[in-house]
Amino acid sequence: MGKTPLKGGGRVDNAGDTAFDRRNKALAPYDKALQRKPDDAAAWAGKAAVYLRHRMYSDSLKAFEKALEIEPSNPAYLYEKGFVLLQLNRDEDALQAFDRLLEIKPNSDKTWNLRTSVLCRLGQHKKALAASEKALATNPKFAGAWNAKGSVLVDLGEYEAALIAYDAALKINPDLSRAWEGKGFALFRLDRHVEALIAYDAALKINPDNAKIWVGKGLVHLKLGKYKKALGPCSQAILIKPDFAEAWYCKGMALSGLEKDEEALGALDRALRIKPDYAEARKARNSLSSKLGFDLDEEEEDEREEKKPEVRRSVWTRKEPTSEIMKKTRGQGREQRGEGPKKSEWTRREPKGEETEKSWGRGTEQRGERTEKSVWTRREPEREETEKKVGRGREKKK
Repeated sequence: MGKTPLKGGGRVDNAGDTAFDRRNKALAPYDKALQRKPDDAAAWAGKAAVYLRHRMYSDSLKAFEKALEIEPSNPAYLYEKGFVLLQLNRDEDALQAFDRLLEIKPNSDKTWNLRTSVLCRLGQHKKALAASEKALATNPKFAGAWNAKGSVLVDLGEYEAALIAYDAALKINPDLSRAWEGKGFALFRLDRHVEALIAYDAALKINPDNAKIWVGKGLVHLKLGKYKKALGPCSQAILIKPDFAEAWYCKGMALSGLEKDEEALGALDRALRIKPDYAEARKARNSLSSKLGFDLDEEEEDEREEKKPEVRRSVWTRKEPTSEIMKKTRGQGREQRGEGPKKSEWTRREPKGEETEKSWGRGTEQRGERTEKSVWTRREPEREETEKKVGRGREKKK
């Protein structure tokens, strides 16, 4: 029996448990341990890991802080606290947690790598580059750190140097999809379009469910004027992530190139509903509106403002959690149930955010590739509705 909807919210699995039930079952042993011993730091940390797995970041942070009250210099708890703060977009606080951890463990390559991410998000790219060098000095075979360095260099506009870093990452780990994605973007910026498509295809072979990679491929086709070929990748990105403004923009530009102006207008309008400050989409939409002979009146603009959904960007997009304590607690849980290893179904949200999409470095998260899904899944505007709007606009012009 597969998963079926549960009235009142949640989903049921094969055993009939909802996500709420599974969370409470996972919390139960830690709550029991804390009843016996309220100052059990490991129990607080275990509880925090459960909340983290269920994306209850505020609760997770409180539990990690409880653990740190008991063991203030525990490096694992400091690392996880910083990680959760990133999920909450509290970048300055996350940086403080990582700095404190580096005082205790100055040779922690993973901490230096996360510090790189935070500094990028704060726009401190030169400091981020120095942090990535520290991570690589500690562990030259750390593919994630090479990828992080490449992302920083992309942000600095040093695309040739970024390619060297991405190639170093891929030499260590050829299956690192985010490095292929970063390489594709750098090649795109260098107008090496055929090579960019090869890199994006390599990334998609590894991670076909990453909407950002599909959009990257679509944008290359747009740059080459291959609008029909661009439409496919952009539409695929929308299927994966319906609230991805860049995907709607890509689709809108492809439709415009195919002279399907009214459909293009609908796609660009959707991009702006998701991301109202999207300058490129607004410019393209205004240009297309003028071409069609109408503009949105003030009433329609006010309606747009009222209907704006609040959308936060992803920080993490990796399917496997990078949180070390989560990996351990999940493994222990499977052992207790007599289960073998299982591929993670938990997908982080950039925050991640990759927030990024320049959450840091153009959305290529060296921490991992995460995505947080939006509940906003309204269908694409019907052609008939668009035609009615066009008609109203023309009547007003007359």
